[in-house]
Amino acid sequence: MRQKTFKSNLGQVLNKQEKKGHLRNIHFISNTEDTDIVFEKIRKDISRQAMEMEDWGKDCPLKWLLFQQVLLKLKDNNVPISSTKALLKIAKHKDIDISEDNEVKQCLQYCHDMGTVVYFDEENLADHVILDPKWLINALRCLVSDKIDNVVEVSDDWQTLTDTGQLTDSLISRLFKKESELKFEDNKAHLLEVMKRFDIIVNLKDSSELYMPCMIKSGSFAEVLKQFGVRNQPFYKTSWFCLEFKFLPPAFFNHILAWYIKQYSVSVIIDKKIRSKRNALYRHIGVFDLDSSGCDKLVVCVKPNTIGIQAWDLQTPNKTYGDLASNLFKFVDTLQKRYNLHISYTNTFTCKDGDFSIDRKTTDELISRNYLCLEHNTIHISDDLVKPWNFSEELE
Repeated sequence: MRQKTFKSNLGQVLNKQEKKGHLRNIHFISNTEDTDIVFEKIRKDISRQAMEMEDWGKDCPLKWLLFQQVLLKLKDNNVPISSTKALLKIAKHKDIDISEDNEVKQCLQYCHDMGTVVYFDEENLADHVILDPKWLINALRCLVSDKIDNVVEVSDDWQTLTDTGQLTDSLISRLFKKESELKFEDNKAHLLEVMKRFDIIVNLKDSSELYMPCMIKSGSFAEVLKQFGVRNQPFYKTSWFCLEFKFLPPAFFNHILAWYIKQYSVSVIIDKKIRSKRNALYRHIGVFDLDSSGCDKLVVCVKPNTIGIQAWDLQTPNKTYGDLASNLFKFVDTLQKRYNLHISYTNTFTCKDGDFSIDRKTTDELISRNYLCLEHNTIHISDDLVKPWNFSEELE
């Protein structure tokens, strides 16, 4: 009965969602009562699924396999991270005989692609290899877990993290020391660079300040908009330009937000709750300055399976921002290639005062001169939605 109820609830949760395609099978197990036969059944199912993967059965040089065995033995002997220099020396041993540094790096990249190590042949990352990915996960868990000491929880640094997402160096050290035997603090520099590579943490543009998007508190769009409304001054907004995905992985927006954080200066507001300045960054929203005056801004938001951007200008009406749309396309394409993702999306638009989580319009739906906005129950001019983003030609 419980199993049937679980399946029914799961079906309702995943109803009409593309993520349902990731579901392969459902196994019900008990870690106290079930026999080994049950777990063996799961192992066979996992093996069957693995054999259907693209990389299954690819040829691999024997010496690469020997080198992999050495890496696994190091991990099993509680060596979670190694310098690349040390591994290059091991690879040249006569029993393995990988003499060329470039081939060793290719082998490490192969292991990275298979998920057995974490290695990037990139600036600030190439000098070390994480041999135990679980060790990296445990390091991240130190930063995001709510299981922290009372002294840390009431510290100014922790309050800053939970309020604004800013991660101070002193707080990182205190949190890493929770697991002192795992030596996170000794390898802090590399761990932070890897976390930056995955956009788990990010530096503000032209700044050493670190932010962790997943730890930034939530804020409603209405509250954020209220912070930027200038009394007795014009406030010009474009329509919403949206990328509507069939399925948007939750971490995908973190990559998008991190990219904007690195590209543009984050707008600053006066937070009336804490009576001080803070960056306009929230878990699902970011506001950025498009120029040095602070009068031209970009807001980036996420709703279920949809990313939306809107430009605000405090001086000039009817400006166009086609470059922002094209740059977003390019970065999404880069992300898909980097992480080997196959996710499709559609360009859609919503009126400037609308909620882009509902009643989005494609260019095909805007061919007629006017359209009825269901949210506001009024008629809008179609070109007003697409012109700010240089899509007017698609309506002709």
